Amino acid sequence: MILTAVPDSVLRAANSEVRKITSVRMQRLVAICLIGYAMVAFAVMGLTFKPDAVTRGKSMFLTGGSAIAAGLALLAAIVLAAVLGAVASGEEYRLGSLRITTLFTPDRNVLFGAKLGVVALVSLATVLVLELLGGAAYALIGRDRVHLTGEMLAIFGGVALAAVCWSVIGAALGFLLRTPIQAIAVMVGVAILEPLVWITARAIGFGGFASILPISATIGTITNGAYAKGDFIAQTPAAILVLLLWTMGSAGAAWWFFTRRDL
Repeated sequence: MILTAVPDSVLRAANSEVRKITSVRMQRLVAICLIGYAMVAFAVMGLTFKPDAVTRGKSMFLTGGSAIAAGLALLAAIVLAAVLGAVASGEEYRLGSLRITTLFTPDRNVLFGAKLGVVALVSLATVLVLELLGGAAYALIGRDRVHLTGEMLAIFGGVALAAVCWSVIGAALGFLLRTPIQAIAVMVGVAILEPLVWITARAIGFGGFASILPISATIGTITNGAYAKGDFIAQTPAAILVLLLWTMGSAGAAWWFFTRRDL
């Protein structure tokens, strides 16, 4: 009933974007490997994790080697979502296929929305499957020793949101830079350079400035406020808002660029 209310042009564009992502064998293989690794990591965490060892002001996924391994699976999901976004949009420029795509979807607003929307939904679906299977492995293997706590569920929610946001940011950078390599390089550069900005801002007495930067906002979103008392990380609700603003800003810039510049 809902699909019948969606214009055919939108359905065709969305279907095309879904096929472009799911038909690439490497992307399917990476997603399967990541989910498999997450299941193993969370199962081992269920066997070895000691809830009492979690200290105040420290994330549960930084308590012990098994917890760190499981946390890396969640972090990898966000990173790969950003890469997927950059590849989904930037690769069409690199291959020169975007002109052909616009022949079938001439409305650039529809094409832009379909590409970002499908990337976000695919990223969200992948992360939710990872978290569901990983959480199930953790609970089943741990049995009476461990439980799915509110903190873990909050972290799962933050990771899912961060993956969606970074997939959109990656896709937006792909549109802006017209190449996936440069889009990925920019995100890697931000991840490397932003901590230096934190240190500099703190040294000159403006440590709070770091809390409005994208990596800081991402950490605040996925750690459920574990580091909110520091100089660089905002409280989780504020961090979520900042990350959403970065997402909307990058998407808005990419939309303006895509709808007004020649292909």
